[in-house]
Amino acid sequence: MNRDTVPESGRPETLGEAIKLFQPVMIKRRVPLKSRKYFVRWIERFDAFRTSTVRRSFRTLNDDDVAAFLIDQHRRFAPPEWQQKQAQQAVVLFLRNVIGLTEIDTRRISGRLRGGESSTVDDGQTMKEVAVLVDQSRPEWYQQVQRALRTQHYALATEQAYLDWLERYVVFHGEADPRELGTNEVREFLEHLAVERNVAASTQNQAFSALLFAYSNVFEVELSDLSGTSRARGDKRLPVVLTLDEVDCLLEELNGLPKLVAQLLYGSGLRLLEALRLRVKDVDLGYGQIVVRDTKGNVDRVTYLPGLLAEALREQVAIALALHEQDITEGYGRVWLPFALAEKYPNAELEPGWQYLFPAAKFSVDPRSKVVRRHHLGESTIQKAVKRAVVAAKICKPATCHSLRHSFATHLIESGTDIRTVQELLGHKDVSTTMIYTHVLNRPGVSGCSPLDRHHKPR
Repeated sequence: MNRDTVPESGRPETLGEAIKLFQPVMIKRRVPLKSRKYFVRWIERFDAFRTSTVRRSFRTLNDDDVAAFLIDQHRRFAPPEWQQKQAQQAVVLFLRNVIGLTEIDTRRISGRLRGGESSTVDDGQTMKEVAVLVDQSRPEWYQQVQRALRTQHYALATEQAYLDWLERYVVFHGEADPRELGTNEVREFLEHLAVERNVAASTQNQAFSALLFAYSNVFEVELSDLSGTSRARGDKRLPVVLTLDEVDCLLEELNGLPKLVAQLLYGSGLRLLEALRLRVKDVDLGYGQIVVRDTKGNVDRVTYLPGLLAEALREQVAIALALHEQDITEGYGRVWLPFALAEKYPNAELEPGWQYLFPAAKFSVDPRSKVVRRHHLGESTIQKAVKRAVVAAKICKPATCHSLRHSFATHLIESGTDIRTVQELLGHKDVSTTMIYTHVLNRPGVSGCSPLDRHHKPR
C-alpha cells in the first residue's frame, strides 16, 4: 500500500502518520486488540481504492465513496457479513476521527449498500446483486439469457456454449433480434448446421438445446413441432485405450503435479475436471478412497485411492493447506462453493476441508461474480503436459487425458472386474455406456480368436 499519500494540508502528511494517529482512536473507542491490525488493513485498502478509483483527496470524500469501496471489496473478495461491517466501522472511524469528516454517517452508508433511493453508487449495484452480474455491453436479449443461466446456476461452460450458439444464430439471420424470430428460423438454422456445415449430431443437439432454453425460459416463445427438421447423423466411435506398457511409458515422461493428476486419472478413473475439482476433504486416506463430487451427472460417487499415491496425496494436502493459510493472512482464502452450499454455510468457503486439492498458482477473477479467488489448477496445464508426454513416449495413438480414464475401465474389465462395478466406479448412469469397453477389448460377451490365428501353420 502507498504509505506516502498526502490526505490534505493541516492533517497528517503521510498515510503512515495518519495510521499512527488512528491507534489511540481505536484504543479510546475500545476496538479489541486483536482487531486493530485488521482495522489498519482496511484503511490501507480504502486508501488504495481512493487513489486508484476515486482519485480525490480525503477531505473531499463522502458517504457514497465509502459505500462504493465496500461494494468493490464485496465484488472482488466476497468477505462475510461480519468482515463487511468491520470494514465499514474502520473506515468511518478513521474518516471521522483522524481526517475530521464528521459528516460521514454510518446509517446513510448502510442505506446506500441496501440500494435505497438516495443511493448514487456507481452502476447501481448493491451487494446482493453482485452475484448475478451480466455483460452490460451486450444486447438486451443477450443479458436476459445470461441472467437466466446464472440465476438457474448453469455451469460456466454451458453458459458460454449456449450464448455462443445464440450469437451464431443471430448472425445467421442477419443480426435480427432473436425475440422476433420463431420456429421457422430455428429450423433453418438447425438444417444449415446439419446439411451445409455437416456438424456432428452432438453439436447440432447442443445448438438446439441453447435455442430451446432461450425461447422457452427467457423469450417465452413457444416453438412448434420441429420433428421434421433435418438432423445430423450420429457416429459411434471407440475410445482410445492405452496398453499397460503405454501407460507406464506415458507416466514416466511426466513429473510434478501433472504426473500426480495423470496417475489419478488412470488409478481412479476420474475425468480431468473431476480430479482438478477435488477438495481436501474428498481424499479419504484412512479408508483408501476418493469421493468424487461435482460430476458430469451431478451424482456423487466413491472410487479407488491407489495405495501408491497415498504419500504423494498426503503431501499435496499439506501443500494446499499451507497455501490456504498464506492466503488468509493476505485477506483472501475464500474458495468457490456450489450455490446452495454457499448460501447455507456462508463461512464454509474459508474452511480447510473445502479448499481445492490442486490450487492454482495465482488468483483469478470469477467471471460471474467478479470476486477474486484462488481457483483450482487449470485444465490446459495438465492437457499440455500429457500431450508432450505422449510425443516423448513415442505413442502413436491420439491419446489425451481422457484416454487414461478409458484405460482404467478397460484394464479393470480385462482383469475380470464385474461390469456393474466398473459402471459405479466411472459414474455411468446406464450400463450400456460402460459396455463400450467390452467392444474395445473385442470381446462383446464371447471369447475367441481370429480364424487366421486358428489355421495358421508355421513354415
